Amino acid sequence: MLKGIFILVIITCSLQVFAQPDPRLAEDLYKRGNFIEAMKEYKKHLKLDKKNGPVLFKVGMCYLNTNIDKSGAVNYFKRAYDLEKHDPETAYYLAIAYTHSGEYDKAIAMMKEYQKAPGKFKDDIAKKLRSFEFAQDLVQRPVPVTFHNMGALINSEHPDYYPFVSIDEHTLVFTSRRPEGKGSKEFDGYYPSDIWVVRFDGVSFSKAKNSGSLNSAYDEQCVGIYDDGSKIFVYIDNYATKQYGDIYTAERKGPIYGKKKMIPGETVNTKYMEVSASITADQSTFFYSSNRPGGKGGLDLYMTRKLPTGDWATPQNISAINTDGDETFPTLAPDGKTLYFSSNGLPGMGGYDLFKSEWDSEKNEWSEPTNLGYPVNTSYDDRTISFAENHKHAYISAVREGGRGDLDIWRVTFEDVEVKPALYIFKAIDAVDSKTIEGGTIIIFNSDDEEVGTYRPNKNTHEYTVILEPGKYSVETEKAGYELGVQTVTVSEFDHLQGMIKKNLKLTKE
Repeated sequence: MLKGIFILVIITCSLQVFAQPDPRLAEDLYKRGNFIEAMKEYKKHLKLDKKNGPVLFKVGMCYLNTNIDKSGAVNYFKRAYDLEKHDPETAYYLAIAYTHSGEYDKAIAMMKEYQKAPGKFKDDIAKKLRSFEFAQDLVQRPVPVTFHNMGALINSEHPDYYPFVSIDEHTLVFTSRRPEGKGSKEFDGYYPSDIWVVRFDGVSFSKAKNSGSLNSAYDEQCVGIYDDGSKIFVYIDNYATKQYGDIYTAERKGPIYGKKKMIPGETVNTKYMEVSASITADQSTFFYSSNRPGGKGGLDLYMTRKLPTGDWATPQNISAINTDGDETFPTLAPDGKTLYFSSNGLPGMGGYDLFKSEWDSEKNEWSEPTNLGYPVNTSYDDRTISFAENHKHAYISAVREGGRGDLDIWRVTFEDVEVKPALYIFKAIDAVDSKTIEGGTIIIFNSDDEEVGTYRPNKNTHEYTVILEPGKYSVETEKAGYELGVQTVTVSEFDHLQGMIKKNLKLTKE
């Protein structure tokens, strides 16, 4: 009997040993930047010891370094902070975590607690407090916008980001780290980034298409686009060929973009980091972001003009915009004078925010940057925004409710910008001989079966003049002696560009 008990004890102890999670695995994943898998491993440790301060802290850091749900960090940092002994930076990161749950009052209070016994982020405290207070004000004054997730044809459960659109909105280009590319999963747990292309006809978006020969087994990212969509700017991270830190262009080849070419000359690309770019419609002025010496901080925005020789002139630091932080992703708006960009050096919602600055031709200078406001900007890093010509719609990447699990591409509609309606001229005709039918009535319903209006024809032309906003409609035509005519009409967002659109409504005699 004693022998049996002894064997049972040995087996039980052995199982407990094998059930113990390996602490080295979690640390190795964390150091490699694979925060999603590291989080899973750390949580195994917490099942054995719920008050393990260092592990609680690391789980919080994992949340902050992923796009799963950064607000999830609050629970773990708070539990770590409530312990008698905790990492001296816990209060700082708990304050940051509170911004992701929208609790700016708590963020301010916790940052002030950190201020009493500051650690390595001592010099950052005043800046953070200003941003928290600034963010509180922005939340109270939301920008009138709506967000539309681009759906499964475009977005994936993997990071989809850096969207850029041609000003006519026919071409949308973005970057994605999905598994359908040429490369294998990297050390951080994600696949290499590839460039994808989408077409828009004014009614529906095509399925995203991998840009083929432009992409490799390494990282390619779209970091800008020409107004007409004929070319895009590309950033490469390919250590195998030692191609990184420079800006390339790629020209459209049919539905996708072809091989990349480095921007010629020695003015733009240097031995330092050049990471994003934009160019004027006439291709005479070039904007880009670089950490070359002589700037104000990390990445700064520069502009350069094309010389008569075709070369780019010595770049000028846009000092009115740049800070001691990072400014990147300059994107010139279709109006040719508004420059959108991203900065983590100006007060904002947290991390990188989107800003704009306008060129004053009389003063020959850029205006003071303006934050694009909440909810365009969030507590996450908001890096790019690309507008269509009408400024009614723009494209961003964000983590929002209703997304697919990571960064998604979203279409933003600015409600205070009027939609340009289309002018339709309808005429009722006989289905057999195509002769014009005089008199009658048409009733138009929208996609929600709500009546848009009832219309009668012009007595002279016998035509119905109707102004319709983009959308799908049902047009019912009534005329004595004829069967009720029902026709579906889809109004494209581009139809207003055609001026007058004529459409016949065929009726069949009873």
